[in-house]
Amino acid sequence: MIDNQIKAGHEVMLIHPRKSWIERQKFAGPVKMLQSSFRTNPTDLRNTGYPIRDWGRTLVHAHGSRANKFLMIFTIADGAPAVMTAHTRQFQIPWRFAHAVVGLSRQTADYYIKRLLVSPSRMHIVPNMFDSAALQPVSAEARSLARQKLGIRENTFLLGSVGLIGVRKRQIDMLAILKQLLEKGIDAELMLVGGLDGKEGMPGWHAALKDPILNGKVHLVGPREDAVELVAAMDLFLCTSIAEEAPIAPLEAMAQAIPAISTDVGNMEDLLPADRLFTVGDVDGLSKAAERFARNPQWQVEAGAADRQKVTEQLAPEAMLPQIEDIYLAALSRARDRGWKYFKNPADRWVPGKAR
Repeated sequence: MIDNQIKAGHEVMLIHPRKSWIERQKFAGPVKMLQSSFRTNPTDLRNTGYPIRDWGRTLVHAHGSRANKFLMIFTIADGAPAVMTAHTRQFQIPWRFAHAVVGLSRQTADYYIKRLLVSPSRMHIVPNMFDSAALQPVSAEARSLARQKLGIRENTFLLGSVGLIGVRKRQIDMLAILKQLLEKGIDAELMLVGGLDGKEGMPGWHAALKDPILNGKVHLVGPREDAVELVAAMDLFLCTSIAEEAPIAPLEAMAQAIPAISTDVGNMEDLLPADRLFTVGDVDGLSKAAERFARNPQWQVEAGAADRQKVTEQLAPEAMLPQIEDIYLAALSRARDRGWKYFKNPADRWVPGKAR
């Protein structure tokens, strides 16, 4: 998003935690960088708030719980137009002080509206941007190399997923899907990229893994920095989550023309056809869809191409940025910005209706 805002001619100030991933990235143009603790004590508020104010902010967009809390205090003190993105479903008082809240899916938006944390007029739905140009459809060579790297046979039908193994992702259902395929005589295996959730164990997980029919058929490769490259080994991506807002891992597979089937969570309903969306826990439905892919390689190719096209057209940054800018305009129109009097050059600041 930052790159595309720069390309659109906007000035960007990035406030980031110490030693964060984003501060090490290279952007499409100059970005004003400011390190912050996001603590809301008087000293830290001054150390972060004054530079934002003096830089001449037009609007502040926060991502994450600590940043949202900081922005709530800052906008109360400074009058700054505030936009916050809801990446998860959890109770946060700051939502009530935002001039606009971005929900990543209709499910996210409904959650906050129903709980009266955000008024419908201030809730906006925009999923995560995804630049599929950075990934290409999987070639036969890339598929073979990924499988060789993992010791997976060339001819097996490989189901796969990427994410922390635990209750929310519900990978135990993936074991059940694999078992049904094997019982139907399909040569299938399952690869899971990601570590085990040590905080919240999955009931029945270890017992399910010990099922004799699954012996040698499940590959737990752990957390991997090359996870996106390993996705190339898959024939079908599985998402069996209980809850998601706008998951990235399925997009990384779909952008590589690897088809996906999913529970009806987050924005997957906007990306997948109805015959590849299932209620949480519908192992039979998911298994039948997986079986269809396993028995029809041509459908696998066609569905993978359609998934890539959908992600490319719907989530491309150039398609998403105008939606974000419309939200910024809405927030600016709702805010009573008391901070303008502090600007060194208020005539230079952009306001709604003023030429950019």
